[in-house]
Amino acid sequence: MLARIAVALVIALTAGLCGAQGYRPTGTAPAAQDTYIFGIHPYTNPQDLFDAYAPIMRYLEQKLPGSRFEVEASRDYPDYEAKLAARRFHFSLPNPAQAVASFEHGYRVIAKMTPDDDFRGIFIARSSEAPTSPKDLAGKSVCFTSATALAGTLQPLMWLHDQGVDLKSLKIRYVGSQFSSILNAWSGEFAACGSTSRFFRTWSRNNPDKAKDLKLLWRTPPLPHNAVVVRDDVPAEVANRVANALAGLDKDATVDQNQFRADQQHFELADDSAYKPVIEFLRRYDTAIGLPPQIKLPRGRQGAF
Repeated sequence: MLARIAVALVIALTAGLCGAQGYRPTGTAPAAQDTYIFGIHPYTNPQDLFDAYAPIMRYLEQKLPGSRFEVEASRDYPDYEAKLAARRFHFSLPNPAQAVASFEHGYRVIAKMTPDDDFRGIFIARSSEAPTSPKDLAGKSVCFTSATALAGTLQPLMWLHDQGVDLKSLKIRYVGSQFSSILNAWSGEFAACGSTSRFFRTWSRNNPDKAKDLKLLWRTPPLPHNAVVVRDDVPAEVANRVANALAGLDKDATVDQNQFRADQQHFELADDSAYKPVIEFLRRYDTAIGLPPQIKLPRGRQGAF
């Protein structure tokens, strides 16, 4: 009961702050050693993140009696990445590029989302105005989630580069979230927008009338899915129990699976080595295009991959 009250209070406080002033986390440290902050990368707005992940936090509390897990959202990608660098979270769900960057700040991988086939970038556009070739985008306005979004931005840009598109000819705008990118494609303001297979499927399922106006143009190759990382000062026993609880979540017959968002509750055990393909991709991207300054390859662990 205390755990649910704590989550409810966090949701209520955040909802109040999401008005005219925008979301502003308190930045205060947890009050007790058995309270763990679980940060989620900001693929959508803070309230939606709380709604989506509160059931998973309650599930973890059932599996680790006496522990409390609090979801913490961030107002945007830079805010989230700054928190990772400051070691704000005990546990976190970063995208793969953010997971790799987190190694430098004392985090390690304990689990990951599945399936990897879902972690790929796509291009979408209004059906009536859809380009027929990637090179048709030259000189046109295109939108992406953020400069550091892996599946929603970096993978699509790398794919365009591999197709021979001069990226300097594109008029690129970052719109803040996966769903904003999809809506901007639907509005027709851009020639095409980047998103991901998972979020476009979710949005299409929830917005069938709008989805029929959009066309999926191209898909990138996949990379390993989002990671679950843990800070190095969290007891190993706690980290292992969290990893095993998440890996068993979608197979647990004792819980109502309907309380979880579709495609959200599927995890498997993993470690840092699962993200070797991500490091290789980022190195190739850096050579061909140049990584955003916010993304840094882990210096201390490169030799291990």
